[in-house]
Amino acid sequence: MPSVAARYDAHNDKIRDIFGAIARVYDPMNRVITLGLWGSWQRRFLDLVAPRDGEYCLDIATGTGDLAILIADSASRIRVTGLDLSRDMLDVAEEKIRRRGLEERVTVVEGNALMLPFPDQTFDVVTCGFGLRNFPDLPQALSEMRRVLKPGGRALSLEVSRPQNKLVWWGFRLYFYGLVPRLGRLAGRGGRAYAWLPESHRRFPGREVLSGLYRDAGFDAVEAWPLTLGSVAVHRGEVRT
Repeated sequence: MPSVAARYDAHNDKIRDIFGAIARVYDPMNRVITLGLWGSWQRRFLDLVAPRDGEYCLDIATGTGDLAILIADSASRIRVTGLDLSRDMLDVAEEKIRRRGLEERVTVVEGNALMLPFPDQTFDVVTCGFGLRNFPDLPQALSEMRRVLKPGGRALSLEVSRPQNKLVWWGFRLYFYGLVPRLGRLAGRGGRAYAWLPESHRRFPGREVLSGLYRDAGFDAVEAWPLTLGSVAVHRGEVRT
C-alpha cells in the first residue's frame, strides 16, 4: 500500500495536470459556470477579509491570481503572496499582475498548501478561494494556515457548500453534478477538470463541519456566511493574541 506521502504526491500531480490543462480558459469558464456570480462573491469575500493598510496577506491555491489582485487593489501598502501548485496557473496570474502594474505588491510562489514554505507567524491574513476542496488533507491545510498567521491574524475561505434547503440542494446537484461537467467539455481539454469539480464536492464537508475543522485547527471566533442560497460559503477564523 502506498505511503501517505506517496498518496499526497500522486494527488498533487493530478491537481497540477488538471489545472494546468485549463489555465488559459480558467477565468472565462469561471464566469460561465458561476452564472456571472463570481464577481459578487469576490466582493462579499473582500468585505469579510476587510484588508487593512500595510497588512501582509497570503492567498493559497491562488490560481490565476484573482483574489490576490483584488486584495492588493483594496488598500494602499498591502502586500500579497499567492501560492499554488500549478506553474501554468501562476503564469497566467503573473501576466495579470504585470498588466495591473502590481509587481511590487503581489508576488507568486509555486508551493504546497500542506507544507507552506514560510516561517511561523508571517502573515496578517491568509485567504483561499475555491481551493480547500483540492487539498488531500484538509485539517493539515487549515493547521498550516493557522501556523503562518500572526497573533491577531485571520484566515478566510470561499468555497462551494451544500444548500440546506432540500429543493435548492436538488437544483444545485442537477446543475453542479450534471451540467457543469458538460460545460467543461466545451472548453476543449477542460473535461477532466470540470468533472473533478463534482467529484471533489462529494467528499467536502458541509458548512457546520468545516466550521468545526477550523476550530480543531486552533482558530477562534469561527464564523460562516452562506451565499447564493447556501451554494457557496465564506468561513473565517481568527488567531487570538
